[in-house]
Amino acid sequence: MYESDAEDVAALGWAEFMLRQWESIFLGYRSNAGRRAVCRRWSDLIEAGIGCSQEVADLLVKAEFMDGVDRDLEGTRNQLELLAAMTDVLTSLGPALRELPQITSDELPGLLEQYAQLVDLLAGSAV
Repeated sequence: MYESDAEDVAALGWAEFMLRQWESIFLGYRSNAGRRAVCRRWSDLIEAGIGCSQEVADLLVKAEFMDGVDRDLEGTRNQLELLAAMTDVLTSLGPALRELPQITSDELPGLLEQYAQLVDLLAGSAV
């Protein structure tokens, strides 16, 4: 992980770490943190959230933020609109996860299960 490590996840617990990372991403957009810093936060969230490698998390972030549709999250000033847009990004990761050739067919079911738990936790917190 870039800004955290596995010890942080263990000390806080998975759910608390995810919620704090989600908040960190939100605050990054609100404070105009650089795109790179926010992408690193997303990568940490994905890596710890679904239990994938940093490489896979980085590939997902690249697909959604660098090569994907510009959602103008950095320019979204309304807090509720920003949370909704962040949730949209989170839910768009599922199809991207299925398409990564770096993920084996044996790994995919476990990652998708963790991904579903992550979406449930964070989408529920955004409401």
